[in-house]
Amino acid sequence: MPRTDADGNDVAGIRLPEVQVPLATYTGWALRAAPHNNDGCEASGQYIPFPKTKADRLASGDPRLSIEERYGNFENYSSLLQNAVNGLVRSGFLLPFDAEAALSRNLNNVLRNNLLPKQ
Repeated sequence: MPRTDADGNDVAGIRLPEVQVPLATYTGWALRAAPHNNDGCEASGQYIPFPKTKADRLASGDPRLSIEERYGNFENYSSLLQNAVNGLVRSGFLLPFDAEAALSRNLNNVLRNNLLPKQ
């Protein structure tokens, strides 16, 4: 069983930008309840989004920090994401072309879904 961080994301291996600066818990497996528990999709993985705000987190009882508590604003998230992407490029794990796509995809996701305030 892989070791996970406080968010439930795997610690081992190459951590993609989405895992280094997460908006969710990402798993490579899924627990499934009956009647679908033996349908073979257990290895499909899960995306379990963090609550958007502290109020949302407290209301839902989610023990993971909210997106707001983690990053505060879009600029801080963007800076952390850029650092994660740059580190992967420097280490040779991400090509510059793919780095631009990863950065754009993740920043557009935050803006499109209004996950953080601009300031």
